[in-house]
Amino acid sequence: MLATERLDGPLVRCRGCRLCYVIPPTARKSPSIPAGMAGGEDARAADEMRRLAERARELELVEPQVEERERRWRELTAAERLADLRRFQTGGRLLEVGCATGEMLAAASASFTVTGVEADAESSCVARARGLDCRGGTLFDVGFPEAHFDAAALYHVIEHLPSPRSALDELHRILRPGGWLVIETPNIATPWFRLLGPRWRQFIPDHRFFFTPETIRRLCADQGFEVCELRSVGKAMSVRLFVSRLGRYHKSLSRALSALSAQLKISDRTLRLNLGDVMRVYARRSQ
Repeated sequence: MLATERLDGPLVRCRGCRLCYVIPPTARKSPSIPAGMAGGEDARAADEMRRLAERARELELVEPQVEERERRWRELTAAERLADLRRFQTGGRLLEVGCATGEMLAAASASFTVTGVEADAESSCVARARGLDCRGGTLFDVGFPEAHFDAAALYHVIEHLPSPRSALDELHRILRPGGWLVIETPNIATPWFRLLGPRWRQFIPDHRFFFTPETIRRLCADQGFEVCELRSVGKAMSVRLFVSRLGRYHKSLSRALSALSAQLKISDRTLRLNLGDVMRVYARRSQ
């Protein structure tokens, strides 16, 4: 068990399946049960996600004024994710769960008929203002038709969900046979976790589940998906964001580097960071 204020409860590992998960306050009377994998969606999931995101801001794990200036790099990341997806699926209907303000949907709209789902009301409004088909609420609120989509993507979403198993059940229902599922999520089987422990960068209050390659493969297989590729991925970001994230470990150093990068006029330079603690999975729905 690991306890840190950066999570919403103690982090534990199931002795049977080896899944690492956070015991939320409402489930601590039965800590032996990994509640989020047991099935059943929390009707208040959107409010809970907002509460946890606010806790992350209170802990100064994110700086909203910095994050808001990252749109150019979010669009660059979306373009790179789209190019990667097109190795497996070049067109058809694409669903993004947790589409935020719609950068991936916008990038993919030239190749796919795109639909997004976003629980955060403000973000979903931004996506719709861009002319994108973004449904507010959770995946379970929408009620998509069976076998409707050719591909579905969850980029840094599955670790936030109350029940990854229930989400994959629903995605299996609404994907056509042979359709593609893309999952990008932190990989806790990393030397960075062993080195940093409770200070690992992926520990923030709204992260509930932490997968290894073994546990994400098992989850996919149990829900009717065959994993065809699993690899480490990085992302593009500004020097500004990189320096801001250093503040999770050393605030005074982060402030000094922020001032220096502004003075050198390199804050808007692009960095590509791959620390090996994020994995991307391509899995195919069984026929």
